[in-house]
Amino acid sequence: MLPYFLILPLWLLAAVGLPLVQSLHALQAKSEDRKTWLFYWICFAIASTVLCYFEWVIQIPFYVLAFYVDLYYEAQLLLVLWLVFPKFLGIKQVQAHLESNATALGKKGLELAREHAVKAREVVLEFKKKYT
Repeated sequence: MLPYFLILPLWLLAAVGLPLVQSLHALQAKSEDRKTWLFYWICFAIASTVLCYFEWVIQIPFYVLAFYVDLYYEAQLLLVLWLVFPKFLGIKQVQAHLESNATALGKKGLELAREHAVKAREVVLEFKKKYT
């Protein structure tokens, strides 16, 4: 278990510093990694927003472990290191998985959007009919 005063600087270096350097390097070299690092920053923004509101849900399993040893922030740090460390670069695996399943996810999302659009159209037409 790392002391808390070390976790924040390590997390900032791993989650922001290292990806920032790699993103700038990919932009200067105009390599294909630009797409990967753009994907990382989009995921970073989404994860930051989700964690802001729902971190308590993710922490529930770690509360049980906290009676023995507090590992939540260490697990978070390890996940970020797995995503961005050049030896592992887990963000590429996540990106490849999402790209390979994009058609199935896109079809489901499109069907759901159509269903909601039909319902919204019916509500608007009913409202128009009622007040016209």
